[in-house]
Amino acid sequence: MSDFLSKFNKDQYDELVNEKEKDTETEKPSTEKVEQTETKSSASEPSTQPIPSSSNEGRRYEELEETEIDPTYKRKKRRTIIISIVGGVLALLLIFFIYDRSVHVAMEDFVGQPVSEARAWAAEYNIEIDLTHESSMEYDTNQVMSQAIPAGDRVRKGETISLVSSTGPDPDEHIELPDFTEMSQYEAETWIADYKVENLQLLSEYNDDVEEGEFIRLVIRDSNVAEEEYRRRDSAIVYYSRGEEVFEKDIDVPDFTGQTRVEVEQWAETNEIEITYKEEASNSVEVELVVSQSVSPEDKVAKRDEMEVVISLGQATTVPHFGELTMEEATSYGDLVVMVQQRYHSEVPFGGLISQSVSAGTELTDRDNKEIQVVYSQGRPYLRDYRGMLEGDLPQAFYEDYQSKGADIRYTVKYVDAPEVKGTVVGMSKFNEFVSMSYTVEIRISNNANASSGSWDDEEDIQEEISPIEETPQPGEEEEK
Repeated sequence: MSDFLSKFNKDQYDELVNEKEKDTETEKPSTEKVEQTETKSSASEPSTQPIPSSSNEGRRYEELEETEIDPTYKRKKRRTIIISIVGGVLALLLIFFIYDRSVHVAMEDFVGQPVSEARAWAAEYNIEIDLTHESSMEYDTNQVMSQAIPAGDRVRKGETISLVSSTGPDPDEHIELPDFTEMSQYEAETWIADYKVENLQLLSEYNDDVEEGEFIRLVIRDSNVAEEEYRRRDSAIVYYSRGEEVFEKDIDVPDFTGQTRVEVEQWAETNEIEITYKEEASNSVEVELVVSQSVSPEDKVAKRDEMEVVISLGQATTVPHFGELTMEEATSYGDLVVMVQQRYHSEVPFGGLISQSVSAGTELTDRDNKEIQVVYSQGRPYLRDYRGMLEGDLPQAFYEDYQSKGADIRYTVKYVDAPEVKGTVVGMSKFNEFVSMSYTVEIRISNNANASSGSWDDEEDIQEEISPIEETPQPGEEEEK
């Protein structure tokens, strides 16, 4: 071995190497790439060169096998392990994220939002809502005031969350109403918004007497609620003036003569014209048709203007002055139903007119009551002779002869002994002469007791038997003996 090494010089080594390189050049490129990428076992290990072998047949060289050690192998292996671990962790996190998203949801901020939005969100994620209500000046009605779970926290689907909803301001709170007479309409609107008095409305209306924007009146719909007792729940209206409403005269007035009331009413309603109807008799225009109008045709009027229309009542009968007619003429005058009466009168002579129920000159149509009461005078009352009449007939006779005709003629009774049948009138204090409108006469009635043979025909004897009247009874009453 030592001999071989002594004979192996540098030239021989180079020749051996060159032969090796020639052999390697003939190999495929893929083999070269594989050799170049072989890992090295250690940076300090020496490379082995081909060593010639000792043989009796000649010199023989052995191929030198080269083994290269890669110094970055451990670092690459460590990186591969780390990447594998990180990938596994990320996979686990992704699985957990997907699972969490499938069973949980992030709580949203519903404070200040309508309850309907919270309900829609809860229905989407199968979440129940436990809703309570409280009054609030800060939040409007049905707005969420607070939530038990803060916004952003995870909520498990199917759970129940608690929300507090606003019912608006306290409806039973007493509100001290301001003096609206000192406030403009804008100031009143601001006050209502500040105090959230939703049941207090502001309305504007036209007013001819109050300037625009000025207060008109305050109306609380419940008449039992005074202004000092007003609560937020009470309904009220504050009226402010819009000033006087002025319309342009741009409405043509048609000629309504001969048209019906219905046609006039339709036109007035369409154009907002205030029509006053007056009815008069007319011999030329039929009943219910227009006779005349206060505004001439073709003139123009404005909305809410006023005009008068005269409607025909048809032909009329003029009531006469019955003092110019006799009683016979009065009872058959035209188509009037005249009921004639006679009454006593101390000043109007017989046959003169005392009164008539309808004034002379009045025009009566078929729509009117044509019955007329006419009273003629019978002059002063004339006291009749009732001697020989029975006492029982006196009340009817005095009523029909005097009292029914306006004369207050009454009588008193005195019973005397007389040969006539009991109950027969045998004497009167006055008869067959005119008396005043109010008079009381004494009438003597036979009681058929202590009959006498003397004659009662002599008026002077009767007068001697008359005693002074001490008392005047009421009408129709008889003095009992």
